[in-house]
Amino acid sequence: MRLFAALFLLLPGSALVVSTHRHAHAALTSAVLLFVVAHAVLHALSAWRSTTARTLPAALRNVDRHAAWMMLASAWVPLVIHRVHAQPTSTLAAAGLVIGTLCQLCSLRMTSDRLRSGLLVLGSALQFVAVALVIAMEVT
Repeated sequence: MRLFAALFLLLPGSALVVSTHRHAHAALTSAVLLFVVAHAVLHALSAWRSTTARTLPAALRNVDRHAAWMMLASAWVPLVIHRVHAQPTSTLAAAGLVIGTLCQLCSLRMTSDRLRSGLLVLGSALQFVAVALVIAMEVT
């Protein structure tokens, strides 16, 4: 599931970065690139962790444990940059970010690895759609 999320965020995410680069300013392009790379790498790290029999180094375990917080930080950066430039924000985009945030915050207390992964993937997907809506608002 997490490998699917990594590929889902990396492949359409690269198209979103290219589109942002062509139609928006450099700060927003950098924020979208940070969002896509952070989410894809964190999901790939989790997928790799679940398939390997070896124990991970402490630094990688720590990164995986705090993945939800890093995803939250990277998801809100494009919205903040969008608002700094005094652009109107779609209510649907804000709702997607908030619901995605709630999914990721709920994953912090989960002991079941599958449920935690499911909530992180759902939160990432909702935030991806919200960031795409923010970019669409920037372009028009």
